[in-house]
Amino acid sequence: MGARRACGRKTGTWPQAGPPGRRYKPWIMDCPKCGHQQADTVKCASCGIYFAKFAQQQALIASRADAPPDELPDSGFGWRALALTAIVSTALAWYVLRGHATSPATPALPASAASGAAQSAAAPAPSAAGSLPQALRGLEAQLARNFPARNAIETARNATVFIKTGWGMGSGFIIDADCHVVTNRHVVETDGARVANMAVSSTEMRTRIAIAEQQLRANIIQQLQLRRALAGQPGTNLQVIEIDDRIQAMKEELADLPARVNHAISDKVEGSGRSGFTAIVVDGTEFSSLHAQYADNRDLAIFQLPAEHCPHLEPGNSGTLAQGERLYTIGNPSGLAYSVTSGIFSGNRGAGQERFLQTDAPINPGNSGGPLIRENGEVVGINTLVLQGAQGIGFAIPIEAVYQEFLQLRVPQH
Repeated sequence: MGARRACGRKTGTWPQAGPPGRRYKPWIMDCPKCGHQQADTVKCASCGIYFAKFAQQQALIASRADAPPDELPDSGFGWRALALTAIVSTALAWYVLRGHATSPATPALPASAASGAAQSAAAPAPSAAGSLPQALRGLEAQLARNFPARNAIETARNATVFIKTGWGMGSGFIIDADCHVVTNRHVVETDGARVANMAVSSTEMRTRIAIAEQQLRANIIQQLQLRRALAGQPGTNLQVIEIDDRIQAMKEELADLPARVNHAISDKVEGSGRSGFTAIVVDGTEFSSLHAQYADNRDLAIFQLPAEHCPHLEPGNSGTLAQGERLYTIGNPSGLAYSVTSGIFSGNRGAGQERFLQTDAPINPGNSGGPLIRENGEVVGINTLVLQGAQGIGFAIPIEAVYQEFLQLRVPQH
């Protein structure tokens, strides 16, 4: 019976049984690369290629040429990478979730942070012209010394924090001198099942899963082509067994990909949640192993920094906002720490516990949980979500909801 291979012209046949002592012409093949004729079916004596490896490379090239242009040729892409993307993205926005990192890096501080963070509490006291008010103490004095505020917005910046979890990142702000921090629940959520269900049910994640399923099917086809290319080649039995194992594993992943993604997200969130999260203030000081209290009715959470005399934002009355009034957001979009953006108040949407403040001030992934403030530095809302498929339509929870949900916070008396 004639031998089979992926490419290259073959001549001759395998020796047939016959009378003892009779010599037969050996099976001769052409090298698929250089055309050299020889009896050795493992390695070309002329150009040095190994025939099995060359066949594998040609099958891979052919499969990539046939693949749709938007698909990645990386055969290692699967539910694990997809789940990791979901984990990072889930912590960034309530509905539309974006991100591609395994663990968020420490934010890039503002331009003056390199020198400011290097200054310690033991730095020389400022001169009389730049002396701090005598009332400032603790963390408030530390940040005022390293990052002196030149306007109300920079004062609010000093009371804003960057939040880093094991699965994402977001923002928050200090609401009182006792160092309570307000943020969104979805930024610090540790209920793995809740986060996973929310992520997998989102439109974007369903699209990602569909793409991953398509990639898995393409990878299975690629491996089947490779298996056919190796069929009949001497010394390839182990490779064929490994290919069969890979094909079977990918078929199993394809059969229940959404469930695998859900499970991976849940495990990652709950595992990271046990160790808590980290809050970073503007001079780079970190507070680790923090845990939050969640609101029952809104996407809100609070936690307390282990510090004293914190700089904090004064709450404003969101009910007095006028359409067209200038508003600002402070947050960490895509890890760009303490970025300030501005827009206007577009109007109220909903009522009661469903009331939101609409603004065209950019609310990007990483801004979630950060403050929406007036020009005088008063906080009127908590940046929470954006409208899918639209630009310049963001929503914030009114600041009054914080005091309705967390009764331990004292409403400032004006």
